[in-house]
Amino acid sequence: MLYVYGGVPTDPAKRAEIEEAARAFQEKCLAEEGCVEYNLSWSIAEPGYLRLLEVWVPNEAHATHTQQPHVLEWTAFIQSAATAPPSFSKFVVDVVS
Repeated sequence: MLYVYGGVPTDPAKRAEIEEAARAFQEKCLAEEGCVEYNLSWSIAEPGYLRLLEVWVPNEAHATHTQQPHVLEWTAFIQSAATAPPSFSKFVVDVVS
């Protein structure tokens, strides 16, 4: 199981535009094979900071995800709304029953 966690600082003036685009993007990601969780949310502590949590099984599904047209479109869009580069960490987790 692969977890991706992080986020991107964005221009608070663009919040409504970001939310509209994020809803559509999140829905497309959740429909991808191997996507267990895809969650975009705002930080309470840092206004304008858009957080991301992704969960993928199998881990390789994430590599396929990163090449999807909707991901490439979102990346270009969110870069235009960002005030600094994004920061992400990946964690491989063993599932224990």
